[in-house]
Amino acid sequence: MTKIQSILFLAFPSVGEQDLLAPWELLRMVAWGKSRRGEILEVTLGTFEQSDVVTTQMDAKLTVDRRLSPTDRFDLVYVPGGIGAGALSQDPVVLQFLRDHRTEGRWVAANCAGLGVLHRAGVLDGTDVTAPATLARRLPHEGTRVVRPRRAWKIDPERKVFSAGGAATVHPSTIALVAHLFGEAEGRELAAGWDTLALHGEALFSLEGPVMADQPTDAKLQDAWEDVFLPATCATVGRACAV
Repeated sequence: MTKIQSILFLAFPSVGEQDLLAPWELLRMVAWGKSRRGEILEVTLGTFEQSDVVTTQMDAKLTVDRRLSPTDRFDLVYVPGGIGAGALSQDPVVLQFLRDHRTEGRWVAANCAGLGVLHRAGVLDGTDVTAPATLARRLPHEGTRVVRPRRAWKIDPERKVFSAGGAATVHPSTIALVAHLFGEAEGRELAAGWDTLALHGEALFSLEGPVMADQPTDAKLQDAWEDVFLPATCATVGRACAV
């Protein structure tokens, strides 16, 4: 099992509150339990912004633990979703930061629109991932393999990639990630304490989450939100870029 002692949750302007704070809270709970046993797990809320305060998509103000530099390293980097993920997918500093972590054999993780950031960083090549409905059309069009039917989450231990679908998947997918990274006993304890086990059952301890049923409205969602969550490139629209 991979030894994980440091996890970064990447905060950015217009990050989704649930996408960020639900998994952050659960992993902080794991870190608290480990600290009582004399073990180390650092869960950091960090940003590349030039301020210690990040404004979420619903205008909440979050004070981060630290401002990041490109040379910082963590055992796992988690990119949450939210409206701001579209701009983040065009940030060269963040994209290189993710590439460096992936090249060094570290874990990369994302939920919802955060998958678009991993995609644009080029760290998903050859990996089967899941994705939210809003990106389930554009990601394959640009070359990232999205499993069909989509799953609530997908963990690839060999490539060290974690992906989760929309906001409804955030809580159970985090339990699944905890179970894989820190052992099933740790996952079961966390799931029991948060009533997640009572709701989701044994699926929580699988590398793939339950099937997510596509809906007739998915195409309408994609038309409305693709360019927000993952802005089109010249390759996406099939035309030459202006110099």
